[in-house]
Amino acid sequence: EATEAWAASDAEKKRQQEERDRREREERHRVRVEELLGRSGIKQRFLRRTFENFVTDTPERKRSYEIARAYADDFERHSVEGSGLYIEGTFGTGKTHLAAAIALYLIEQERRVIFKTADDLFRDIKETFDKDDGSEQKILARYKECDLLIVDDLGKEQATDWTTAQLYAILNDRYENQKPVIITTNFNEDGLIAVESPRNVGEHRIRAILSRLHETTT
Repeated sequence: EATEAWAASDAEKKRQQEERDRREREERHRVRVEELLGRSGIKQRFLRRTFENFVTDTPERKRSYEIARAYADDFERHSVEGSGLYIEGTFGTGKTHLAAAIALYLIEQERRVIFKTADDLFRDIKETFDKDDGSEQKILARYKECDLLIVDDLGKEQATDWTTAQLYAILNDRYENQKPVIITTNFNEDGLIAVESPRNVGEHRIRAILSRLHETTT
């Protein structure tokens, strides 16, 4: 009886320790996810844009959902290969929703994801110009080194020679280091070339960017 009592006591202590360990892991995970969300750039409105509430009411939306979900599920392979997605479509088709759903899914797996509109991406860089603490290099490093960079609404920003140079530098660095990128845009390819190469800005950079995206994105 004493042996059984000690065995039961040991089993209960083990169970309690395992429960404490589980809670500690969950708390560490929660803190890490909150930290990654805070650094991701995902705005409040998009924190609820998950795969679960994406509406697949047309064959096209269903196909887009399946491609995006398969990408997220197989991100380990895409991360190694440096392969991404290029999501093109008109207003209201769910481009940003799917991109946000991928971001949230991967952040829950403690992946470093940055989700920015093209306009916000350039604004964040400009805000470092008056600082002498290396902020510009730090933010560029984050864009270049994160596990996944999502550039939302490409073509909506005011394109200049500086913005196209920055975009090329970031995407080319990720291309060379096989880091995946997801792009969403309302423009077809000809439209994107037009808006990204206004007067005094040549087409060479946006064409080079698109060439790399053709090679590395679905």
